[in-house]
Amino acid sequence: MIKIDIVSDAVCPWCYIGKKRLDKALNKYKKYKFDINWHAFQLNPSMPRNGMDRKQYLFSKFGGENRAADIYKQIELAGLSSGIEFNFGQITTMPNSFFAHILIEYSKEEDLQSDITEKLFNAFFIEGKDIGNLEVLLEIARKNNIKNFSKNIFSERKDIIDNVQISDNTSREKGISGVPFFIINNNYAVSGAQESEVFEKIFETCLLEEKN
Repeated sequence: MIKIDIVSDAVCPWCYIGKKRLDKALNKYKKYKFDINWHAFQLNPSMPRNGMDRKQYLFSKFGGENRAADIYKQIELAGLSSGIEFNFGQITTMPNSFFAHILIEYSKEEDLQSDITEKLFNAFFIEGKDIGNLEVLLEIARKNNIKNFSKNIFSERKDIIDNVQISDNTSREKGISGVPFFIINNNYAVSGAQESEVFEKIFETCLLEEKN
């Protein structure tokens, strides 16, 4: 059993790319068991609860549309190499990702964390949906077999709410300032959306360690 902890944000394009590259590596190791856990990290923890206009966000973060366009062009190219056709032009609202993390944390109870994370990435980056909107999140949960997920979860499941906040705080205390960040078997750290070969080499090392 190889354990993979993934620190990620649902509104991070590099996290989507990182997941695809990890998936490619995992596909080569289908006969082995993996314990994969997703951990919340908010790139924009001070984002208003209802999010903000994406153009305004890009201007405040990158200092203008031209600078943002150059950066996102590189992300688009990296995405294409990993099988993702980013549709940034479809996005009008930059969401607060806290509620999306609550859905991801809740989906762990159904053993569907990776599936829901993929659906959230797709909803935001391909369909341009506001994944900070509760109705959007409820729809994603409903369509993907997340049982008994309701608006009450966002306010009443204190354990899940606390887990999301603790995860974010703990990651920062460990010195993690950017995502994605992968921790494999509590021993090997991979920072950023590395190519699948990087994961494969670590998997081989882990499997050798299991034999010895």
